[in-house]
Amino acid sequence: MTDEQDSNTVYGVAFGPLKPALREHSYPVTRSELIEQYGGFELEHADGSDRLSAVLQEADAATFRDPRQVRDAVLDALEPAAVEGRSSPDGSEGTGDGREEHDDAHGEEPGDGSDDGGDGTDGPGDWSQTSV
Repeated sequence: MTDEQDSNTVYGVAFGPLKPALREHSYPVTRSELIEQYGGFELEHADGSDRLSAVLQEADAATFRDPRQVRDAVLDALEPAAVEGRSSPDGSEGTGDGREEHDDAHGEEPGDGSDDGGDGTDGPGDWSQTSV
Protein backbone atom coordinates (compact mmCIF):
# COMPACT_ATOMS: atom_id res chain seq x y z
CA MET A 1 0.00 0.00 0.00
CA THR A 2 1.42 3.39 -0.91
CA ASP A 3 1.60 6.38 1.44
CA GLU A 4 -1.23 8.04 -0.51
CA GLN A 5 -3.43 4.96 -0.06
CA ASP A 6 -2.51 4.85 3.65
CA SER A 7 -3.57 8.46 4.15
CA ASN A 8 -6.95 7.72 2.56
CA THR A 9 -7.63 4.64 4.72
CA VAL A 10 -9.32 4.93 8.11
CA TYR A 11 -9.94 1.85 10.30
CA GLY A 12 -9.39 -0.36 7.27
CA VAL A 13 -11.89 1.54 5.11
CA ALA A 14 -10.21 2.81 1.93
CA PHE A 15 -11.80 6.12 0.94
CA GLY A 16 -9.35 6.54 -1.97
CA PRO A 17 -9.90 9.69 -4.05
CA LEU A 18 -13.11 10.39 -2.13
CA LYS A 19 -11.18 11.73 0.87
CA PRO A 20 -9.55 14.69 -0.92
CA ALA A 21 -12.83 15.36 -2.74
CA LEU A 22 -14.70 15.55 0.58
CA ARG A 23 -12.01 17.78 2.08
CA GLU A 24 -12.29 20.20 -0.86
CA HIS A 25 -16.10 20.21 -0.89
CA SER A 26 -18.04 23.24 0.36
CA TYR A 27 -19.92 22.74 3.67
CA PRO A 28 -22.55 22.45 5.06
CA VAL A 29 -23.85 19.80 2.66
CA THR A 30 -26.85 17.48 2.72
CA ARG A 31 -26.74 13.71 2.44
CA SER A 32 -28.64 13.88 -0.86
CA GLU A 33 -26.12 16.37 -2.30
CA LEU A 34 -23.24 14.07 -1.34
CA ILE A 35 -25.01 11.07 -2.87
CA GLU A 36 -25.69 12.99 -6.07
CA GLN A 37 -22.09 14.17 -6.44
CA TYR A 38 -20.06 11.31 -4.93
CA GLY A 39 -22.47 8.37 -4.61
CA GLY A 40 -20.65 6.26 -7.20
CA PHE A 41 -17.41 6.14 -5.23
CA GLU A 42 -16.49 2.68 -3.94
CA LEU A 43 -15.35 2.24 -0.34
CA GLU A 44 -13.17 -0.86 0.07
CA HIS A 45 -13.09 -2.47 3.50
CA ALA A 46 -12.43 -5.71 5.37
CA ASP A 47 -15.87 -7.09 4.45
CA GLY A 48 -15.67 -6.25 0.71
CA SER A 49 -16.78 -2.93 -0.73
CA ASP A 50 -19.81 -0.63 -0.81
CA ARG A 51 -20.83 2.38 -2.85
CA LEU A 52 -20.94 5.63 -0.91
CA SER A 53 -24.59 6.10 -1.95
CA ALA A 54 -25.65 2.87 -0.19
CA VAL A 55 -23.63 3.68 2.93
CA LEU A 56 -24.94 7.25 3.24
CA GLN A 57 -28.54 5.99 2.88
CA GLU A 58 -27.93 4.17 6.19
CA ALA A 59 -26.40 7.22 7.91
CA ASP A 60 -28.32 8.96 10.68
CA ALA A 61 -27.24 12.49 9.76
CA ALA A 62 -29.03 14.45 7.04
CA THR A 63 -26.60 17.38 6.98
CA PHE A 64 -22.84 17.51 7.46
CA ARG A 65 -20.78 20.51 8.67
CA ASP A 66 -17.36 19.18 7.67
CA PRO A 67 -15.51 16.19 6.16
CA ARG A 68 -14.97 14.58 9.58
CA GLN A 69 -18.72 14.26 10.05
CA VAL A 70 -19.02 12.52 6.68
CA ARG A 71 -16.15 10.17 7.58
CA ASP A 72 -17.74 9.33 10.94
CA ALA A 73 -21.18 8.79 9.39
CA VAL A 74 -19.67 6.37 6.86
CA LEU A 75 -17.79 4.45 9.55
CA ASP A 76 -20.90 4.31 11.76
CA ALA A 77 -23.14 3.13 8.89
CA LEU A 78 -20.88 0.27 7.80
CA GLU A 79 -21.27 -3.15 9.38
CA PRO A 80 -18.86 -3.68 12.31
CA ALA A 81 -17.07 -6.47 10.40
CA ALA A 82 -16.15 -3.96 7.69
CA VAL A 83 -14.41 -1.52 10.05
CA GLU A 84 -11.11 -2.54 11.66
CA GLY A 85 -10.43 -1.69 15.30
CA ARG A 86 -13.11 0.94 15.89
CA SER A 87 -15.94 0.76 18.38
CA SER A 88 -19.28 1.19 16.69
CA PRO A 89 -22.09 3.30 18.20
CA ASP A 90 -23.59 0.14 19.76
CA GLY A 91 -20.27 -0.62 21.52
CA SER A 92 -19.24 -3.59 19.36
CA GLU A 93 -15.75 -3.68 17.90
CA GLY A 94 -14.61 -4.16 14.31
CA THR A 95 -12.49 -7.15 13.35
CA GLY A 96 -9.13 -5.46 12.89
CA ASP A 97 -6.00 -4.89 14.85
CA GLY A 98 -6.70 -1.36 16.06
CA ARG A 99 -3.73 0.22 14.28
CA GLU A 100 -5.50 3.58 14.20
CA GLU A 101 -6.79 5.19 17.36
CA HIS A 102 -9.99 7.16 17.70
CA ASP A 103 -10.71 9.83 20.29
CA ASP A 104 -14.42 9.24 20.89
CA ALA A 105 -14.69 12.27 23.16
CA HIS A 106 -13.92 14.59 20.27
CA GLY A 107 -14.88 12.47 17.26
CA GLU A 108 -11.38 12.95 15.84
CA GLU A 109 -8.28 10.89 15.31
CA PRO A 110 -5.04 11.94 16.95
CA GLY A 111 -3.42 14.67 14.89
CA ASP A 112 -6.59 15.73 13.12
CA GLY A 113 -6.13 19.04 11.39
CA SER A 114 -2.37 19.20 11.83
CA ASP A 115 -0.98 15.78 10.90
CA ASP A 116 0.59 16.69 7.61
CA GLY A 117 3.90 14.92 8.06
CA GLY A 118 5.72 18.27 7.96
CA ASP A 119 5.94 18.22 4.18
CA GLY A 120 2.46 19.55 3.33
CA THR A 121 1.09 16.13 2.38
CA ASP A 122 -2.18 14.85 3.77
CA GLY A 123 -1.58 12.73 6.86
CA PRO A 124 -3.85 9.78 7.70
CA GLY A 125 -5.61 11.65 10.51
CA ASP A 126 -6.16 14.90 8.64
CA TRP A 127 -9.79 15.24 7.62
CA SER A 128 -9.95 19.02 7.93
CA GLN A 129 -11.73 20.98 5.25
CA THR A 130 -9.36 22.46 2.66
CA SER A 131 -11.85 24.81 0.97
CA VAL A 132 -13.52 27.79 2.60
